[in-house]
This record gives sequence, structure tokens and C-alpha cells, in this order.
Amino acid sequence: MRSFSICYLFLCCLKIHAQIKGKVVDINQKPIAFANVMLYADNNKTLINGVITNENGNFNINNLNTAVYTLRVSLLTYETWESTPFEYTIDTIKNMPEIVLKELIDELDAITLVSKKKLIKNTQEGSIVNVQESILTKGSTALQLLERSPGVILDQRNNSFSLNGKSNTTVMINGKVIRIPTAEVITMLNGMSADNIEQIELLTNPSSKYDADGNAGIINIVMKKNENLGFHGNTSISTGYGIGVKQTNSLSLNYGTEKLAAFGTYSFAYDDTFDGFRGIGSTTLPVIGGTTLIDFNSETARINRSHNINLGLDYQLNKNSVVGASILLNSSNPTINTKNRGLYNFEVNPYLDARINLISRSSWKNYNVSTFYEFSNKVQSFTMTSDYIKYNNQSPNYVSSSYFNELGEPFQPEDDIYNTGNRGFNVTNINVGVIKADYKNNVNEKLVFEAGLKGSISKTENEARIEIEENDVFVSDDRFISNIETKEQIAALYAQGNYKLSNQFSLQIGARYEYWNQSFDASNLNRRFGKLFPSAFFTKTISDTTSWSVAYTKRITRPNYIDLASYLRYNSPTSVFTGNPQLLPAITNSLNFTYNYKSLSFSLVGTLEDNPIAYYQVTEDDRSDLAIISPQNLEYQNSLDMQFNIPWRLSSWWNINWNSTLGYRVYKLLHTPQETTNNYLHFNFNINQTFNITNNLSLELSGWYTSNHFNGSYKVDGFGSLNTGLRKDFKNGGSIQFTITDLLKSIHIKSSIGSLTQEAYNNIFDVSYKPESARSSIFRLSYTYNFGNSKAKKGSSRTGAQDENSRI
Repeated sequence: MRSFSICYLFLCCLKIHAQIKGKVVDINQKPIAFANVMLYADNNKTLINGVITNENGNFNINNLNTAVYTLRVSLLTYETWESTPFEYTIDTIKNMPEIVLKELIDELDAITLVSKKKLIKNTQEGSIVNVQESILTKGSTALQLLERSPGVILDQRNNSFSLNGKSNTTVMINGKVIRIPTAEVITMLNGMSADNIEQIELLTNPSSKYDADGNAGIINIVMKKNENLGFHGNTSISTGYGIGVKQTNSLSLNYGTEKLAAFGTYSFAYDDTFDGFRGIGSTTLPVIGGTTLIDFNSETARINRSHNINLGLDYQLNKNSVVGASILLNSSNPTINTKNRGLYNFEVNPYLDARINLISRSSWKNYNVSTFYEFSNKVQSFTMTSDYIKYNNQSPNYVSSSYFNELGEPFQPEDDIYNTGNRGFNVTNINVGVIKADYKNNVNEKLVFEAGLKGSISKTENEARIEIEENDVFVSDDRFISNIETKEQIAALYAQGNYKLSNQFSLQIGARYEYWNQSFDASNLNRRFGKLFPSAFFTKTISDTTSWSVAYTKRITRPNYIDLASYLRYNSPTSVFTGNPQLLPAITNSLNFTYNYKSLSFSLVGTLEDNPIAYYQVTEDDRSDLAIISPQNLEYQNSLDMQFNIPWRLSSWWNINWNSTLGYRVYKLLHTPQETTNNYLHFNFNINQTFNITNNLSLELSGWYTSNHFNGSYKVDGFGSLNTGLRKDFKNGGSIQFTITDLLKSIHIKSSIGSLTQEAYNNIFDVSYKPESARSSIFRLSYTYNFGNSKAKKGSSRTGAQDENSRI
């Protein structure tokens, strides 16, 4: 056995040292770097290995077996060189004669370059996910793309996003911030076809030219664009099933001439979903007296119907000037049917079985009208945009309640909180106007200067009430009435310079000043202040494939308009959801070190944050004896994160991309009965594997996981998902995909309230939430077809309302 091991080790060593070496030069004997060197066997049919030449033109091909090979060397603008077949034995080192590439004499105008983008590209400000390189994109929705993007975690129970473990992320579409409530953002993205999305930008270090809002950074969804003339269209049909039926249909049309570019997209999503949770614990709410044990179960069926329309037109005034306009329309009419059952064991009363049915038929509409003018030449550019945003949400709901004793017999409890029915009304209107101007000047080869200004005015009106049914008549309850009007003005000015210190070093320094003035009906809530938000980036480029950078940014997270509104949404006889007009904005300072080698990236990020916002926190209300569920400010949250992106090409048919974040958090709570400090370790990862089975058939397997973490005062256990998809491409430009979401039905979110510190009313609960996919994996079959000129020009859809859209 020992002799066998020695022989095996000896053979392995021979194979490791066996190699083919050579050098590639031009006709002037100058080394050629980055030439493609490919080794073939089996009469030029089988690709064995491929490398590129280094800066000196040298190459090495290792780990080879005895065989007959052919070597091929190619590079754009040079003629391809190919060797005659030669025999290679495993125990030798073969030195190829010097390889000379001749320049192509023919002009290159007729050459068409076909390339495949990397799934993830690292930039100075974050990373870019080229989603069309993923099989799972076809037939998916924009929401599902986000959920599978590196570092992005979607909390489906609480309707919130986080990026690299941090909440308060700004979501943008084509640079427009989506300023509607997060729940509506999720509904809108769930109704938006992913087939029309080009890439997702994850900007964890936005520079000063971006709005300073969003402490976790910016998620920008970039829709597809094309550049040339002609007509082009794309249509996609997707159908699927989980617990309920899924269907997404989309159509995109583009038309371009020398001066005119017009585009239009429409998508309709039909999605029946089902989810629910169970909470077991105790509370000491005064309104029900003493300590009460509660077993609460909730099941919700949703019928979602969403329409999304995007229309635009660009016109070329002259060689350097373009004007255009676009409109983005979103409409959704979800019907929600929730069945709650609460089993109460009272300290003063023996037992109560409360069965509560809630039906809500909401209607929300959002549109954004944008116009722009752009002037640009080789030296400078100027862009001016104007936007008007209108959002309307109406959410009437009806609640019917019935009560039973321990024998299952119906009865009516004496306390007036146990009403037999109530109905709620919520009407929210938001109007926002934005104007923005940006200027850029390429001063010289080393210096680029940018500056801009922006102003926005908004008005938010919120009317909410819950009426109680008494003797078949609905009566208003003062505890459940809220009418509030908020006005806001924001002015911003920024400037930044990009300076190339040398061939290796570059520096970007910028600053953004923002003034915020917000007024309420109640003047004691008014606030106004101005702050400076600096940013700095220092980058060293070691080679074409290697660089490192240091970045500092300061940002602000303003409360969303809805978070500041005193809306009311019924939860149970003893609790309501509402906003918090006293929320303060969060201020974040971040320092980032990033190292890039080819597609591999490593970052170390330190963050100091004041007044971060935690959502769905339970607080006491002495005026009504109700448990209030609302967003609350923490005193601070500090973190240190390590982020990795590792692409790994195992073979010509198997590619892996691994993205992960490991972080340490420490924060302080203010809203609990006792102020509390907490710290924890947190990690998440996203892994994507692609298998090219044949030239037009491929398989993808992807998964993500987020570990135990905290949202304010309650703890959330780790959870994740495994997804897969199969894609077949056809010669007519069409493709068909079959995907499975949550293959193992593993998105099961468990959380605990009261395990960290004493909660309001001494609440102690363990909550288990299961979305639809945890009960049944979601299967989808989709077909996509492109028609017309595949290079048809598409309009630009510029806007200056990025920040405003995300806060609605």
C-alpha cells in the first residue's frame, strides 16, 4: 500500500510539472499580451485547455496527458495562428518555437463581436449583476431577481429589503427612485417581467453625485437598451404554479430613426399566493388583565393583479443635443383574505377562542412623468430633468369576529374590545415635484469635474380610521382615527472631481450639501436642518487585472413618507399597525477597502450609523391600552463587514460564482422599557452554478442563505433557498425555460420577541412564518421571442427623481 502511494504521488508530480511553454510576438518581435492560446485534441474537435499570454507574451499550459495536440493562437486585429498536430508525452516539457502573429490587413468595419458578460462585475461604487447571463432570469419577476442578487435579502413577512445585512436600501428603476411604500414596491416588482431587465446595480458606496438617501446603499434596476436604428420587439409568456396560479406576460417595442427613438413596454402579472404564521407566547396588556397566554395563527390568501407601462420618446435636436420625455405607470388591485385564530388563556378569565376574518380590496396607482434635455460633446455635458410623481393608495377593509369558549360554544365577551366587526379606511395621496441639473467637464486628460443641483417639493395627505360595529351600526372610535398632512422641501448641491494622479493612482473627492425642511399639522413635529455629505475614493491600478481602492462616504436615510404617516391597520383586538411621525433620519459614515483581482473581489467595510430605523417594533400606548406596531429609531448601529466575490471556472462547461458577507453588528435600543445594547455576528452568501450541457441547452443551480440576525429587538433565525432552471435556445431567436423556486421548500422564517430584553407589555413570543414556497415549490414555464431588428434604438428615459421615488 505504501509503495502504491509513493508511485501515485510520483505520477501526480510528473503531471504537475508537465507543460507546454511558448512565447507570442508580432512581426517586429514585440511581445503580444492577452492573446488567446487554446490547446485542442481529437483532430481539433475537443478543447483541452486555454490560457492567455502575460505582459511578456509568455504562456504555460499545465496538467496534460499523453496525446496528439494542436495549438491555436488568436487575438483581435491579428491573423489566427495554428500549429500542425504534434505528439506530447506526459513526462516532458515542450517548448514551442516562437509564435509570430501577423496583423490583419482587412478593415474591421464588418466584424461583429459576440461576447458573454460576466455574471457579476465589480466597480468602484459596488457591483453590477448582468442578470441576462442567468437562466433563472427568463420567466422570473424583478422581485425574484433581487432576491437572488448577491447580498440582497428580502424579508417577505415584514415586506423589507436589506443589502449586505443592512436595512434602509434605496430601490431605483433606470435611476428613478421608487417612492412608494415598501409593500407596494414589492408588489410592483413582483408584477414586472425580468425579461426586460438588463442588469442590477448594487451601489454600496455611491458617490456624491447620487442622492444621499439610503444608508445601506442603492439597488438600481436597469432596463434593457439598444443603440442602432430600426424596429425591434420582444414578447414573453410565463405560466406557473405553487399554491396558486402564476402568470406573467410582457411586450416590449422599440423604434428608432436617425433623430427619433420611441419605446414602450407593458407587462401584466397574475399571482395567487398563500402564506401564514403562527405565534405562541404571553402578554400583560392591561386591557385584557393579568398575564395572558396566546396561541395566534394567521393564514393569508392574496390575489395580485399588476399592470406596468413604460413609454418614452427621444428626439435628437442636433449633433450634440437630445430632448425626451417618458412616463412610468404602475397599477395594482390586490385582494387579501386573512383568517386569524387566537387562543387566549387569561389569568382572570379561563379561555377564549377568537376567530377573525379580514378582507381587504386595495387599489394603488403610481405614475412618474419625466422630461429631460441633454447637451454633450467630447469635452463637457449638461443634463436637466424634471419629474412629477403622483401616488394614490386606497385600502378599505372589513373585519368580522366571532368568539367561542373552551367547549367550542359561541358567546360574546363583555369587554368592548371584543367587537363582532369593524371596518377600516386608509387613503394616502402623495404628490412630488423634482427638478435636477448636472454638469460634467473633461478638463484635461487627468481631471474630470462634475457638479449639479436639485430641488424637490412634496405633499403627503393621509386619512385613516377604524369604525367599530355596534348593534349593526358602525361607530367611530377615537383611538382609531388619524388625519395628517405633511409638506417637505429638499434642496441639494454637489460637486466632485476625478483626478488621475499617475498611470496607477486616481483620486475622486466630492461633497453634497442637502437642506431638509419638513412641516406637519402639529407644529411641534416640524424639523429642518442642513448637512454636508462628503465622499472620497482613492484607487491604485496595479495592472489590467489587479487594483485596490479606499472609499469614504457619508449618507442619510430619511423616513419613507408612509413611515411618517399615522395610518392605522387592524391587526387584532389589542394591536394595530401604524406609522411614526417622530422618526428621525439616520446618518451613516462608511469606510471601505476593496481589492480586485480579475473577477475576484474582497472588501472590508466599517460603518457608524446614528438613529438607524428598525421596522415592526412593538411599543406601549397609555392612551389606548393598545400594542402599537410601528417603525422606531435605534440610538446607533456600528458594523464591520468582510465581503467576497469569487468566480470559479471549473471547466469549459461548469462555472461557479460565490458571493458572501461576514459582519459584526453592535447597536442600542431606545424604544423598549429598558434601554439595551446588543451585538451579534451575521453572514450571508449567494452561489450560482451554470452547466453548459450543449451549445443551446444549459442548466443553472443557485442558492442563498442568511444567518441568524436581529431586527431591532427581535431575533430572526437563519433561512435560505435553493433554485434551479433549465434553458433551451432556438435558432429563430426564441428560448424556453423551466424553473423551480425554493426547491427544498426551505424559506421558513422563525423569529422570537422578548428573548433579547423586556418588551412592551412583557411580550414574549416565538413566531414561525412560512411563505408560499415553503409549502409548495413554485414551478414556472416561460417562452421568450425576439423579433425585428435586434439592434433597434431605444429611448433613454432619464429622470432626476431617484431619491423621491424610493421614499414613497
